Amino acid sequence: MKIMVIGYSTRYLVCAGKRAGYTVYSLDHFGDVDLLRCADKYTCFDEIADDDELLSILDRLNWDFDAIILGAGFEYVDLEREGYRVLNNPPDIARSIGNKKSFAWEMDALGFPHPRVYDIDDDFKYPVMVKPVYGVGGIENRLAYSREEISGCGDDLLIQEYIEGIPASVSVIATHEDAVAIAVNEQLIGMPWLSTHRFAYSGNVTPFRSEYDCEMREIAVQVVKRLGLVGSNGVDFLITDKGPVVIEVNARFQGTLDTVEHVSKIGVFDAHVKAFSGELPEIDPDNESGTGFAGKAIIFAEHDLTIDEAISKRLAREPIRDIPEVGCKIPAGDPVTTVFCTGRTREQVLDGLKAAAWRIRRSV
Repeated sequence: MKIMVIGYSTRYLVCAGKRAGYTVYSLDHFGDVDLLRCADKYTCFDEIADDDELLSILDRLNWDFDAIILGAGFEYVDLEREGYRVLNNPPDIARSIGNKKSFAWEMDALGFPHPRVYDIDDDFKYPVMVKPVYGVGGIENRLAYSREEISGCGDDLLIQEYIEGIPASVSVIATHEDAVAIAVNEQLIGMPWLSTHRFAYSGNVTPFRSEYDCEMREIAVQVVKRLGLVGSNGVDFLITDKGPVVIEVNARFQGTLDTVEHVSKIGVFDAHVKAFSGELPEIDPDNESGTGFAGKAIIFAEHDLTIDEAISKRLAREPIRDIPEVGCKIPAGDPVTTVFCTGRTREQVLDGLKAAAWRIRRSV
């Protein structure tokens, strides 16, 4: 089967597809070295302004493929109206879930625990979380401690109850009829050794083990089924003193794919494709958490950076994925590369991620 993957960063999807035995083409922004090694065909883009421009690119390429998978940043594009087979959730459903206001109302209606959402004139306690209604990665999220700090909140910003807890996620594969949780992950958010942004997603460790594993799995499966999602979907949680609280749902492939595949031994890309034909992966109930641990950490540029030969050689000595090409210009704040480590324990993995992150920061 030949699959076209479209996204700003597609390395993790394309390489997973190749591991699963698919022919995979890529339309991508970054053009990482390891992506080029995996992709059967590849072309890059700088920016794509709208759906019509994307359709024009596909027409111009004229590649022969059986289906399209849309990655982050393109999940709201409606290509099925143009006759393409798309292995994603319908764009209207994805957009509704991606809208954090409508998602909060949906969680309330379904009875799942979720932070309250406020109107600017409501009476609420500070601090509150301010975040874009649409957006991923958490970089633009911030705390507001006074009325003055939320006075500029318009329709594109959300005021949300601030809840403290441990960030986690559950990876789910779903058909139109059923769903199964394949992994629980610890999220690395606001790690000072990775990012200066307090709420930025910077990686994850799989598995995440806590007393709430079973509860989070059950909630995640029910959320995905009630929302009518298909394929690979992720449910983000905060584990609070009162238990897990649903934060949001990623109605598409998640950045946890590499660590989940390594630990669970489940081909997530293959499971996603087969889910659209009604097939779910088999989960061993005696080994739900898999074996060992795997972690990834995204390294962000602290300053404008150009990858030269010397930097490239230093990076080649590190356990990295998403490898930038020589000559690549990386603006401050953008991702440079991703560290990937495995180990027998969570602590061993985190130590490996921190050590590699420190070396890379020194070398660039």
